[in-house]
Amino acid sequence: MGKELVRYFRSFAVKLIAALVIFSIVPVLLVQRFDAAEREQGALLRHLAQEQGRLAGEALFPLLDTLTPRGTQRIDSTARRLAEGGLSIKVLFRPAVASGSFLLVASAPEDETGQGRGTMERLLSSGVLTSLDASCVGGRPLSLRLPGDEGGGEVLTYLAPYPRPTGCWVVITAQPSGPLAERLLGRRYWRVPEIQAAALIYAVMALLVLSIFTDAWTNLRRFRAVARAVVAGENRGSFADANRVPDLAEVAREFDIMVATLQRSEALIRQAAEENAHALKAPLAVIAQAIEPLRRDLPADSVSLRRSVELISLSVDRLDALVSTGRRIDETIASLVDCPRHRVGPSTLLAALGQGFARFAEERGLRFEIRVSLGLMVIGGTEQIEIIAENLIDNAFDFSPTGGVVTIEVRQAGSMAEIVVSDQGSGIPLDDLDTIFERYVSGRDGGDEHDGLGLWIVRRNAEAMGGRAWAANRPDGGLIVTVALPLAE
Repeated sequence: MGKELVRYFRSFAVKLIAALVIFSIVPVLLVQRFDAAEREQGALLRHLAQEQGRLAGEALFPLLDTLTPRGTQRIDSTARRLAEGGLSIKVLFRPAVASGSFLLVASAPEDETGQGRGTMERLLSSGVLTSLDASCVGGRPLSLRLPGDEGGGEVLTYLAPYPRPTGCWVVITAQPSGPLAERLLGRRYWRVPEIQAAALIYAVMALLVLSIFTDAWTNLRRFRAVARAVVAGENRGSFADANRVPDLAEVAREFDIMVATLQRSEALIRQAAEENAHALKAPLAVIAQAIEPLRRDLPADSVSLRRSVELISLSVDRLDALVSTGRRIDETIASLVDCPRHRVGPSTLLAALGQGFARFAEERGLRFEIRVSLGLMVIGGTEQIEIIAENLIDNAFDFSPTGGVVTIEVRQAGSMAEIVVSDQGSGIPLDDLDTIFERYVSGRDGGDEHDGLGLWIVRRNAEAMGGRAWAANRPDGGLIVTVALPLAE
């Protein structure tokens, strides 16, 4: 389980999904943090601006008790002095006997009367003055932009009323348009050039990292498609043709070389097996033919000579069987080097194959039963599956007593298709259940017609197709051999 988890977390697909999730979550977290920081900064700046306006108002309040020409000049000069730090101050007065109109008493840093008049018009149009009722209630922070005459404008930050018996004084402070005013008005952080540049760099980095994973993952899937085509014996291009990543070009070429080498090795093994068998069988046939005249011309009373000729004849037959066995081994190995992997239906295949074995079983006094689950598909070669079935059935026939029952069953077990052959023979000792799948192991008594390769070939073919083979004794006597092959997707 631990190895499976490690293998799972090392896959490109999982890492690609993890990178995508990370690159999606990080901006969300940053946006949340930037929003919180922006709110905190805006609150702090508004508080500072309000305090600055409050202090300016308190500095002016002692001068607002009476409205005289001299007092107006003092108010104006004080307002200009307070505005030297970049603050904009406006002092308004509404006489108690007036009908509700405010008068602009002082406005700094404006110097011209026309600018003051424009300021009053903007205050009226913005609704700031109308928000003060008859009792001149106010005292609140503001975040209201007043456009300027030439597109500049300012942001009102504080309004402080000062009711007196003679009328209502109002001190309004403002910040000129600029970075501080933008923050007070809630300028979004994503409009800041530095933030935009950082976001662009992050997006490019995310696309770059994801493209690396995506290119590698898709390239490996193309490699897998080529590998499956090669195993299935289809000629659908090469690894080099399927490659799209320059850094993997050398790897793709090495894969092509490896495939070509395996295919050439398979052909050479088969060719060498045929040539060696032919080269060895020819002199053996000559020896066997040469023995016949000697056997006929031997004196009847020469027992030792006849015994020698018989030993030579038996040895020739044994050598001939060994040559056939060696050729069979080489052909089996060659088929494993380049094992085909097609979609094969073992149920249909073995149902048809079993009909021939049913007649053979009758001749030997046996009963042969076939039970198959239809519709199962595995990946492998038709010839390999036929060889598996033939060796298993032949082995079961040889060890079944007369009147016994041999059964072949094809069934599904999870993600595997199982070929199960059982007999009613004497079974196998527990210590030898795995040994019978080795080469040259045969439980038959005497004779050279059996080379002990049947079950060895069964296991080799099963493993070449991604499966396995094992044996077990039946509870009521006999042997069960099971071959499990992966089901096709």
